[in-house]
Amino acid sequence: MSQPDFENLPTRLGVYTLTERLGQHELTDLYLATQSHVERGVVVQVLHADSSKAEVDYFLRMVRAKGGAELPGVSQVLESMLSGNIWFLTHEQPRGRSLVQMAHDGVHLSTRQACSVISAASRLYSAAAENGLATEPLRADSIFVHGEDKVRFLSPVLPGEHDATREPACMQALAEALMPVLPQNVAGQTRVATLVSWLHDGYEGNYLDWVTIGLSAAAIDEQTAPLLTRNSVENLSTRAISQKFEHKRARRQMRRSIISSSISVLVVLAMAGLGVLLAPSKGEKLPERDGGLVYVREGKNTVRVSEKPVSIDDYRRFLLVYEDIAGTSQAQRAAIIRGIPENCRSFTPLEWKEQLQAADRGTAWRGERLTGASPVRGVSYWGAQAYANYKSAILPSAPMLRVVRQAVPELTVPSEWTTTIMPAGALYEQGWVVLPPTGREWPDVMPNRSACHVNFGFRLAYPLSEKSE
Repeated sequence: MSQPDFENLPTRLGVYTLTERLGQHELTDLYLATQSHVERGVVVQVLHADSSKAEVDYFLRMVRAKGGAELPGVSQVLESMLSGNIWFLTHEQPRGRSLVQMAHDGVHLSTRQACSVISAASRLYSAAAENGLATEPLRADSIFVHGEDKVRFLSPVLPGEHDATREPACMQALAEALMPVLPQNVAGQTRVATLVSWLHDGYEGNYLDWVTIGLSAAAIDEQTAPLLTRNSVENLSTRAISQKFEHKRARRQMRRSIISSSISVLVVLAMAGLGVLLAPSKGEKLPERDGGLVYVREGKNTVRVSEKPVSIDDYRRFLLVYEDIAGTSQAQRAAIIRGIPENCRSFTPLEWKEQLQAADRGTAWRGERLTGASPVRGVSYWGAQAYANYKSAILPSAPMLRVVRQAVPELTVPSEWTTTIMPAGALYEQGWVVLPPTGREWPDVMPNRSACHVNFGFRLAYPLSEKSE
C-alpha cells in the first residue's frame, strides 16, 4: 500500500480520498475527503505520522471520548482506522463552509450567521459542562455555517473531566475564529464586534458565562431582524433577563459566583440597550468608546480605532498563518500582501525571538516585563500594513491616533506607524509619520517604509460608513 502524499492533494488514505486541507492542530491535521464506496463527504482528522507512542495512546483515548459523547450541534463521529502507520478519525462532513474557508476567500458572515455561531457554541459548551465533559477550544476549521442559521461543529470533546478554568480559553478561541469573518457594512456589526471583544477579553475584567453569551447573541439577532417592531425592542431586556433567571433555576447546582451573575445581568441589559436603533442616522452622536474601539470622526467619515496596539500574541498568530505556505490559500496570501512590494514581504519584527521568549516566560525585554498581551515592537510599515490587510482593516492616521490616545490615556503605547504622509519642507523630509509614545508635537518621519526601530508598533482602524453601524 503506497503512502499518502499529504503535500499533493488529492491523495488516498485507506478508503478515503483527501481533497482539501482545512488546518493544522498540535497533533493532527484536518482534511476534507470523500469516502469512495458510499460517495459521501467526510472530514478526516489525521494523526501526525511521526507521533510518539504516548501521542498515539492519547489520540485513541480522544477518539473514544469523542465517539461516546453527544452534544448539540456536533457532527457525528464515524470511525477510527489505521492505514499503514497512520491513525485517523473521520467525522461526518457538516453542510456549508468552515470559517477558515470563508476567511481564505474574503467572505464575511451576516449578523444573523455570526449570532448563530455564538449561540450554538454557547449551547455546546453549556451542555459539555452539565455532562462533565472535557473540551478543547473550537478553531475556525472546526466551525461550519450553512445558510443563515445552521451551524455545526467538529467534536471538541477531549479525554478527562470538565475543567471550568479552561472556559476563557475556549471563549478566546471562538472570538479569534470569528474575527476575520465578522459582519461588515450591515446592521448589527458593531454589536457583534462588541460581544466578540467581550468573548476574547472579558467584560470589565471578568469573563462571562456561556448562558449570558448565548442570550446576548440572541438579543442582537432579534434587534437586527428585518421584522423588528418597537414593541419587541422595548420588551427585549425584560424577556432576556427573564430567560436568564429561568435558566439559572434549571441549573441551580451549577457553581456561579454572585459577582459573575450580577455582571451577566448588566451585560444582557447593555447588549439590549445597544440595539434600540438599527443604525445611527446621519449626524447622530456616536459613542466615544465601545467594545475596545474608539470612534473618531475624520471629515464626513467615521473610523473605529482599537484602544490597544496589536499585541505580541496577535502578531504571532498572524505570522503563523502567513508562513504556513501549505495551509494558507493563494487568495488569503494575495490579500495579505496586497499593495506590498515583492522585496518587502518579510514581516518578522526586530528582536522577534527575544520578544517571544520574554512574553512566554514573563521576563523583561529592554527593561520592560512582557506578556503575550504586550504591544509587539520592531515592526516595519510593511509588516503593519500586511497585518491590517489580514484583518481587513487599515492603519490609522496620526490625527486619529492623537484622539485615541486622549480617550485612552492610561495605556502605554510604542511609537506607532500611521498612514499620514509628511510633505517635504523646512522641518521635515518627505515620508511616513511614526507617532512617538510621548505624544510630542513633532512626530518622527520615516522616508523609507522598510526602515524600522525596536520601538515601532501599530494599531488598527476600521472605517464605518454612514449606512452601517
